[in-house]
Amino acid sequence: MTTKMPLIKSVAATPRYGTNGPFISRDPLTAVIDEPLHQYRRLLESLTGYAIFTLSIEGVIESWNSGARQTFGYAESEALGKHYSLLFTAEDVALGKPETELIISLNNGKSTINGWLTRKGGSWFACTSTVQPLRDEDNELIGFTKLVQDSTESLQHGERFRESEERLRLLTESATDYAIFSIGLDGSILIWNSGAERIFGYRGDEVLGRHFSLIYTPEAVSRGAHVAEMKISTESGHAPGDGWYARKDGEPFYATGKMTRLKAHVDGEPRGFVKIIHDLTQEIEAEATFKQLAMHDPLTNLVNRSAFNERVRESITLAKDASGTPFAVVFLDLDRFKNINDSLGHVIADKLLIYIARTLEKCVRPGDIVARLGGDEFTVLLAGGADTDDVTAVATSVADRIQAALQKPVDLDGFEVFTTASMGIAIGSGDYDKPEHILRDADTAMYEAKARGRSQHILFDPHMHAKAVDLLKLQMGLRRAVARGEFGIVYQPIVNLDDSRLIGFEALVRWNHPERGILSPVEFIHEAENIGLIIQIDHWVLHEACRQIRAWQIQYKDPALIVSVNLSSRQFGHPNLLWEIREALKRNALPPQSLKLEITETVLMENFEQTAAVVGHVDEMGVELYIDDFGTGYSSLSYLTRLPLRLLKVDQSFVSEFSANPRSAEIAHTIVSLAHNLGLTALAEGIETEEQLTKLRDLGCELGQGYWFSRPLPADEAAQAIGCCLPHPNP
Repeated sequence: MTTKMPLIKSVAATPRYGTNGPFISRDPLTAVIDEPLHQYRRLLESLTGYAIFTLSIEGVIESWNSGARQTFGYAESEALGKHYSLLFTAEDVALGKPETELIISLNNGKSTINGWLTRKGGSWFACTSTVQPLRDEDNELIGFTKLVQDSTESLQHGERFRESEERLRLLTESATDYAIFSIGLDGSILIWNSGAERIFGYRGDEVLGRHFSLIYTPEAVSRGAHVAEMKISTESGHAPGDGWYARKDGEPFYATGKMTRLKAHVDGEPRGFVKIIHDLTQEIEAEATFKQLAMHDPLTNLVNRSAFNERVRESITLAKDASGTPFAVVFLDLDRFKNINDSLGHVIADKLLIYIARTLEKCVRPGDIVARLGGDEFTVLLAGGADTDDVTAVATSVADRIQAALQKPVDLDGFEVFTTASMGIAIGSGDYDKPEHILRDADTAMYEAKARGRSQHILFDPHMHAKAVDLLKLQMGLRRAVARGEFGIVYQPIVNLDDSRLIGFEALVRWNHPERGILSPVEFIHEAENIGLIIQIDHWVLHEACRQIRAWQIQYKDPALIVSVNLSSRQFGHPNLLWEIREALKRNALPPQSLKLEITETVLMENFEQTAAVVGHVDEMGVELYIDDFGTGYSSLSYLTRLPLRLLKVDQSFVSEFSANPRSAEIAHTIVSLAHNLGLTALAEGIETEEQLTKLRDLGCELGQGYWFSRPLPADEAAQAIGCCLPHPNP
């Protein structure tokens, strides 16, 4: 292994160029190589007075102009593909001058040296050499260009040679990252640079005259590594020196190196060797650090997703063997972690995650793997058991220990924090092919645990996967439905119970599913809220309902017609809600009193102070607010006296049980009486029988809706009911 690649790649270049290529020099001698690469190559052949050629990043000759052929005597076919060190003297090569020249050009943007090079056949000539890096449009290093001017005739050879030697000595001494020293034929150290002092710890006076084997580890000396290097270098000119060396204090370290044979200028007989060594300790430590970072979570120091997947892959391979060793994966997600993060901040949340990591490590067995996948998601890989029942029992036991450990409060910077976790367990076997598959199943079981009330663990079964696939299809279908406009509205009449006269409609959204037909909100609204599409759906319903009721008011000359629209919790808490309401009214020229907005008690009380402000602004517009499903949600009634509400809707669950459950009738009576006592209107939902209608009339309930009057109707059918009384069921 040579030192060329490490020499170039270990230096952080300091570019002096823009992103469009090298700058244009005013120096006529180097103006050509400062041109962008594509311009330079067009001029190569036209400049016969200069040897101009390009090099790869490693120093391999890639182009060769006619001036280079004249100066060095090598045909293009002889030069291309060769390392450009063939143009240097043997001593310069041994001292690393080619590599040093490239390093200087990278650090300074250019390297210009007066010195000696060799022609084909071995003769020397004095010259001025300029090397400059070449970069592409993205400022990435793509190679070097070198310009050589033969100065044999114009220079005093002896003076220039001495200057060249002095500069080379200074360059060698300045190369502190590299140990450079010469060795006599007997193996004694003759020259020892400052880089060697730094790397090995010996001063020059401590090593000069001593055998160079002192720099090797005892093991390397015992197997004759130093002897082999000298032998190979003597026979072939160069010998690789990668291996283990020892510092003065005995500390071993790994390095890359090269030993080069020196020749006399005249008779060609060897007169010693030069060895260059580059300590790779920092690179090795950096690589180890990189691997640590690449395979571990930086916050908790647990293995990360990539490393965990690799261990699961190994477990799957073992499970596929004849032994069929099963294993288990536990997928854990903290319950309500977002609340802690939002209320106490990221610093406390991070400390909690670290605490959870240490807790999980205490709950598992030696050999089990705990990982953090990201956020508040953790996984555990449980080593295989004797059989499936055994590993299932182990996984359940570990999950129980985790649940018990998390029941204890933890003090974080003075805050007493409680947390629980939902866990899914998937048993691994040879039936799995990829780590992603078993993680998916454990994740699915975890979400099932959350759906069942959190703070528990659930064992995966295939039905969960089928359910998850159906849910994914529903989510994808909803996204397509929003984009394609597959939603529609049906209108359920709202009737005055005294005379059965229609006064307006409740707008109810439906999904015209391309495969399943018409779907009611109960089949998709919850998931639309989960994936954030409910805002777009509610927005469309609001505008379309306002447009339709205004059209009917004009068509039937009935400005008293009203429409009520349900608001989801997400829409009600959206910062653009008030603007949307105003825009819907303005765009359709609809009087504010014609629009009624319905929300549930639960939505109303999620953030009461903020909700109260919104309700107040809505009331100021002239839009009335209805409380839907009253009596089924929030238990406190104090909000009824604090908010400008206009109507309570008696939930259909109470109306439907008038006959079967006397208590339901009493509750309905209480709700109607409460509404009246507060100056509110009462509206009963789900009226399906004449008996229910009669009872509600007796209670004094003003408004109602239900199948006794009409099912929800498409717009064209709903229009036919306007201006009519609806005393009988609509078929």
